[in-house]
Amino acid sequence: MNYMKKYFALLLILAAFTTAHAQLGSYAGSFARMGFGARGLSMGNTLVSDRYGDISGYYNPSLSCFQENGIVNLGYTFLSLDRKLNFVSFAKKFSLSGGKQTAGISLSWINAGVSDIDGRDNDARSLGMLSTYENQFLMGMSFLVSPEMALGVGVKLYYSKLYEGVNTTSVGFDLGLTYLASKDLTFGISARDLGVKYKWETTDNKVYGTNGTTSEEKFPVLVGFGGTYNLPNKLGIVSAGFDTYVNPRFVTTDSLGIKTESKRSYNFALKVGCEINLNDYVKVRAGIDRMDLKSDDFFGNIQPGAGIGLSKTFTKDINLGLDYSFQIEPYTHKPVQNIGIAFKFK
Repeated sequence: MNYMKKYFALLLILAAFTTAHAQLGSYAGSFARMGFGARGLSMGNTLVSDRYGDISGYYNPSLSCFQENGIVNLGYTFLSLDRKLNFVSFAKKFSLSGGKQTAGISLSWINAGVSDIDGRDNDARSLGMLSTYENQFLMGMSFLVSPEMALGVGVKLYYSKLYEGVNTTSVGFDLGLTYLASKDLTFGISARDLGVKYKWETTDNKVYGTNGTTSEEKFPVLVGFGGTYNLPNKLGIVSAGFDTYVNPRFVTTDSLGIKTESKRSYNFALKVGCEINLNDYVKVRAGIDRMDLKSDDFFGNIQPGAGIGLSKTFTKDINLGLDYSFQIEPYTHKPVQNIGIAFKFK
């Protein structure tokens, strides 16, 4: 049983490391704060206020009522350390009350995990290849409450597995607001992962047995604010954002009854991004995410990125796009690369 305890502790570390080094604070659910899709990753995740390009409710649930055409996005990410991060999303606006009210819907799924974990006991005997996974499912609704303002809410379901018989589910909420200051300037604010926490049970399984316990890991609340400016002559857009990570207070108790307490803390980060239209078919993107205002090293945790988007209109109702992003992570020499397909329809 002792070797299983050590092995389980290793799994906890690996699960936290799924993307922990790529986010501020290294708290639970770090995969859900990494970004969404090739467009978002390449632009420094500055899309909380972007109503001019392809919209994702992941950043702000109030944006979907500005998505004129329906859009389906599929994304696959190439990561180091046997990690995976994949995306699926849909967004579209629609009318209510006979066209008198504008609303929107957004759906998304993020799947992350670590595979090819070589399990060994204290005598180096193989326990087989193991894996962990995490999932986030989001459904968001938005409503245009005035010509200048939209409100949105998102409901999230998390389902994650750490080890056989050790899994958890949790439900949380996102809130968002979009304000149209002018035709070419938009501001947005969102609060994400409200009320989300992992609850791990290790009593009714083969890991700890009667020595097991129940532990909770609360998610940080991410409050994002940003602005997006639509450049003249259809040149593209520029965005900037400010994120506040509200890291949770928690108390843990070990098997000896010793308590460890962490007080609530905050991190603050800046981000910038742009998208330039070279022509009707090609867009180039660049951005810098997570300029940490609280860290002694302002640029120590930054994630610069770049990317390209290609699109082709096949009929008046169908458009197909291909997106690619290249983003540098701290503490690893291998980049984050994402390839995405965007399908638009009327």
